Amino acid sequence: MPTAASPARREPLVLLAIFLAVTAWSAVAPYNRADYLLELATPLSGAVLLVATARWYRFTPLAYRLMLLEALVLLVGAHYTHERVPLFDWLKAPLGFERNHYDRFAHFAVGFLLFVPFRELIVRFAGVGRSRAASVLAVVAVLALAGFYEITEWWIAAAASPDVGAAYLGSQGDVWDAQKDMLADTLGGLAAMVVLPRWHDRALAAYGSGPRAQGSA
Repeated sequence: MPTAASPARREPLVLLAIFLAVTAWSAVAPYNRADYLLELATPLSGAVLLVATARWYRFTPLAYRLMLLEALVLLVGAHYTHERVPLFDWLKAPLGFERNHYDRFAHFAVGFLLFVPFRELIVRFAGVGRSRAASVLAVVAVLALAGFYEITEWWIAAAASPDVGAAYLGSQGDVWDAQKDMLADTLGGLAAMVVLPRWHDRALAAYGSGPRAQGSA
């Protein structure tokens, strides 16, 4: 179990500082201010939740690092909007794409980067241990999140003004955009199930497996 002065206890503060710095960057002249505020709500509320519950529950360093990467993906998309990220605009011509595929990348990242936090919660609270069942259930949780997100995205876009709603959806005229986004989420989760469980098992073994193992007394 990490001590009060250990790097494992300091690292979340470093990751939080990185998150706040990138959030500050993203707030400088975003492409669409109203869409930016909608997009910002997800990573910001996630950060607030993690900070608020850290006294009672700490994730492994691996989980925190992956969640930070997911937040950075969302912040970049919030700043530019998901259909105008410059790198993916540049990639359209050499790869023969007709649209900016940053949104597909972002959804794949959801599945890949949130697989470990979901698996960690399942290992600690569902009683299945560090097993293949935990990995399968983590992918199922990713798919459930993907479906829930697409539903709430539709509600929010419908309630917003037409231009903000279109920017928030980022469908770029694709009538099957929601289904393709959910597929990208699922493929990300499946890729993570192949790549990450051994790393995660080592992280859990090193950091303690109880739900309060990393919390403050």
